[in-house]
Amino acid sequence: MASQLPPFPRFVFTKFEPLSLLSGFLPAILSPDWFTHQQLSHPPPSSSSPLIAYPTASRTTTRQLGNMYFLAFLVGVGVLYSSSEIRVVKNYLIALWVADLGHMMITAEALGWEGTLDVSGWNAMTGGNLGVTMFLFLTRSAYLLGLFGPDMPRVVKGAKKTE
Repeated sequence: MASQLPPFPRFVFTKFEPLSLLSGFLPAILSPDWFTHQQLSHPPPSSSSPLIAYPTASRTTTRQLGNMYFLAFLVGVGVLYSSSEIRVVKNYLIALWVADLGHMMITAEALGWEGTLDVSGWNAMTGGNLGVTMFLFLTRSAYLLGLFGPDMPRVVKGAKKTE
């Protein structure tokens, strides 16, 4: 249950991360060509260079990815706001930790070694794909290692003692 998490990870996982998932969902659904174009660090298209129109299959794949961001948002909100078991929350965070690794590795492979290390050359999308995901990964790692301190005790409603 998210209320048992220490304050910083609770804020990150229950507020920041859901908003970041929505920020991936909306542009993928509403502007799939822009979203696809931004996956690798490019200078933003100027008004004189129109955005590339991608094939229907690419647009569909991008919108499906957006739908997966929305699913991740719903699952996260569902687990973090409704589970009464800290064990469930921790297992959810472990699953996300593993997914963070895959997300960062796929992005790094596409950018290449130099592009991955060239933080000043990242666009906003790369900042989300690598920077935000790395922040979430490190926050999950620190929480799972106990670096934020112990979880808060669970308060049982209707009882005077805690578990």
